[in-house]
Amino acid sequence: MASLPGLRAFEAVARLGSVRQAAAELHVTPGAVSQQVKALEAEIGAALVQRHGTGLVLTRMGQEVKDDLAQAFRLLGRVSDRLRRGMKGLSLRLRIEDPALAANWLLTRLQRYRARADSVDVVLETATSWATLEPDAFDFDFRFGLGDWPDVVAHRLFADEVYPVFSPKVLARAPLTDPADLKHHTLLHLDWSGQSYIWPDWQAWLRAAGIEDVDATRGIHFTDFALCLQAAVAGQGVALGTTGAVADLLAEGRLICPFEKSITTPFAYYIVHAPDVLKRPEAQAFLNWILEEAKATEI
Repeated sequence: MASLPGLRAFEAVARLGSVRQAAAELHVTPGAVSQQVKALEAEIGAALVQRHGTGLVLTRMGQEVKDDLAQAFRLLGRVSDRLRRGMKGLSLRLRIEDPALAANWLLTRLQRYRARADSVDVVLETATSWATLEPDAFDFDFRFGLGDWPDVVAHRLFADEVYPVFSPKVLARAPLTDPADLKHHTLLHLDWSGQSYIWPDWQAWLRAAGIEDVDATRGIHFTDFALCLQAAVAGQGVALGTTGAVADLLAEGRLICPFEKSITTPFAYYIVHAPDVLKRPEAQAFLNWILEEAKATEI
């Protein structure tokens, strides 16, 4: 069998496309990674990586084995996790791609979950893109979208409705009892980056509300929904909130939803998992609990 350090180094380089990034992930120097890959190539008698300009390209052999290697190391990681759980107790690994949902909905509920007699330890990770995640690398993943992801089972948490929200602090500057009053307030925008999705923005909401004399482009723009909502809580303007992200903030009175008009989108928040996850009793219990919490959130 080829050396495990060499295989691990090559898998990281092939997946990340960079010796430097592989070294950072493996907590070694770039020189050590290069030496391990060269030793592996010498051991098997074939080149796996070639330099191309300032970057790297995989040889035909490298292309053929990289996916199998990645799968093998994921399996090894799962086995290691199970061994650790056997020594330290059961645990669930959760991932979430939306910091706004994590900060404003999930974290408070995880406190309640930990108070349950049947709870287990939870490891919560954030991810910048679900598309790069493999279904066997997590127990549960919280995602936003259409619910049509391959190779996972998706359960809808709550539908996505979009409506204006603001802090009571903004009323000290100007009244806001009618949508037309928005022209006297700062609009907080989320610049949606989903390439295949059409996200309702201020222009869409104002059009649905029949308002024509408010400039839908002015205000402060954010690329992070959590920061946009923090700005709204701080009284910096009026944001477009969604059910899961603002339900608790509305219940606490930190934000106000003054208008009945909302836009329903085809998107929703989902909790997803690999098909065999629910064979574990602690996973089934967690799923049952989180779905009940989501049901109570619908507003």
